[in-house]
Amino acid sequence: MRPLVITCLRALLVVLVLGALAAQTTILVVVATQGVPALAAAYAVVAVAAVACAEVALVAIWVLLSRVRRDVIFDESAFRWVDVIAGGGLAAALLMGALCVHAGQVDDAPGLGGIGIGIGLAGVAFVLLMVVMKGLLATATRLRREIDEVV
Repeated sequence: MRPLVITCLRALLVVLVLGALAAQTTILVVVATQGVPALAAAYAVVAVAAVACAEVALVAIWVLLSRVRRDVIFDESAFRWVDVIAGGGLAAALLMGALCVHAGQVDDAPGLGGIGIGIGLAGVAFVLLMVVMKGLLATATRLRREIDEVV
């Protein structure tokens, strides 16, 4: 992979993590200073947790980019980072999806519940995509090992 692509992706990851941290901070400050009702505070905690899950996935992407740059991506230890990305993405999607479904029921807003179900399904689709990507990485790792043995 070209160094420019890795550098650009890393810059975007930094922007995303900083944005996520700003969102988490804003949510917590609003909850702490505005005296929001208990249900809103619980929603805020779930939202902060969902963003934290996404941040974990972003850190795992950074680690995999570092492995690509060092040309050590074709190793079984890279598989766990793909699992971390999948787990973080799924947890974030399910938390936000559940929050939307619950808020939709409390506020009698069926559209919000539908959005929550869509977010949950998107999380499941993301995990399935990561399973495919992990399978491709496993195949590439096996092929790389075979080539190394021949050479």
